[in-house]
Amino acid sequence: MIWLLLIFILFAFLMGFFQLPIWLMSSVLVFVLVFFMARNPLLFGKDTEKMMLYLRKSKAQYLQFLHHFLQGDLSAAEHAAGNIRSKKTKQIALSMLLMERKQYGKAKELLQKMGGHKTKWYALSDIAINEGDVGAFEANRAKISDTFFINMLEVDQAVYAGEKEKAVMLLENMIPKLRGYKLLSTAQYRKQILEGRV
Repeated sequence: MIWLLLIFILFAFLMGFFQLPIWLMSSVLVFVLVFFMARNPLLFGKDTEKMMLYLRKSKAQYLQFLHHFLQGDLSAAEHAAGNIRSKKTKQIALSMLLMERKQYGKAKELLQKMGGHKTKWYALSDIAINEGDVGAFEANRAKISDTFFINMLEVDQAVYAGEKEKAVMLLENMIPKLRGYKLLSTAQYRKQILEGRV
């Protein structure tokens, strides 16, 4: 990814140096963006198997973490999370692991260190559901504007209440409208519920 961007910057510099027309430079930019989006199924992909294969083959530690996490292999996911270089990304990965292991106190401590972001508010809302803290749930949910996360909280509430058929139905209604990583995570969540792992 970094090499692709460096090559693109060098190419843009050379085009500017030789004073090529703007329309040609814009065309090259659009081509590179489309090429990148086509190669990365996590952006707009509809095939969950291709996305899992992409995660498995990726050399990026966070993507390897996601692959192991979505497969339910938490020890391998923890190992991959330990190798993530970005502090923010590492915190997100570790909080996901703590929540999956139902270590909500540690997860909350870690999430409080993170800046305000929709994933933070979603995670804190999900923890509040599992701890039965209605006040914290409402306070954190009010900070979320993304409809995907709001719908996922509705699914989480159904799972917590033991209404697994309702949760599966909600996920099945969401799946046709989603693409990329949101589709993959929704499909994997549905699979976990059907297999009784949630």
